[in-house]
Amino acid sequence: MSSSCIDPRTTKSAAFSIFVVAAIVIAFVMAGSFVSIDAGHVGVVTQFGRVTGRILEPGLHWITPWEECQRFDCRVQKFEGDTECFSKDLQLVGVKLSLLTTLQPSKAREIYETIGGTYMPQVIPRVWEILKQQIAAYNAEEVIEKREAIRLSILKACKERLAEVVEVNDVVLVNITFSDVYEKAIEQKQVAQQEALRARYELDRAKTEAQKAIEVAKGEAEAIRVRGEALKDNPGIAQLEAIKKWNGVSPQTVVLGSGVDVPVVFPVQ
Repeated sequence: MSSSCIDPRTTKSAAFSIFVVAAIVIAFVMAGSFVSIDAGHVGVVTQFGRVTGRILEPGLHWITPWEECQRFDCRVQKFEGDTECFSKDLQLVGVKLSLLTTLQPSKAREIYETIGGTYMPQVIPRVWEILKQQIAAYNAEEVIEKREAIRLSILKACKERLAEVVEVNDVVLVNITFSDVYEKAIEQKQVAQQEALRARYELDRAKTEAQKAIEVAKGEAEAIRVRGEALKDNPGIAQLEAIKKWNGVSPQTVVLGSGVDVPVVFPVQ
């Protein structure tokens, strides 16, 4: 028997080893190609940097080893920041704003192709621009008085101008401040207005009291006039009133004056 003969058992053992190694490698590659998408997210599949068009919804997905997955958060995102701008009358206005946005899953592919995986840096500068344009349309005093109208106008503009990127759910003007000089001027104006209102109230009250006194005096004068005419037309009323007022004590003197020029007083014994 020739010594160059190969033992079949050795050949089978080597083939088995190669099979095991290949199976492990394949299993490792396949395991590494599974991706998990969390709830509220979507995945955009790329191949060698090119968007394939596959959008992965929440769950477990398998992609090829030469593919990658870019994840996007589609839940409501809150951004809060502050900036300074000028009103129509050139007063410095500080605004703290809160922005609520949502990424539509159907737009994830387009956004990744045109903007990239981080899109908020493209959104915020537009929001500040819209805010400054809206504030500049009002005087500083109107910014406070028409705060809700300004908020709604900002929300409308954001919805229109950011629709290609995100859906704007709401805009909140958390706080509005002015310079110390202007706030002091507003405080002084409010004090002056309160003083003017108080003075007007006091004047109106004095006029009311005076008018009331006049009406009372007119009433008393009218009563006297009516009483005088009644006594003139009915002399007996005077005697009747005297009788009502008599206290039952006899008078100490009697006055006789009817038909004479000078009344004569006689004592009553």
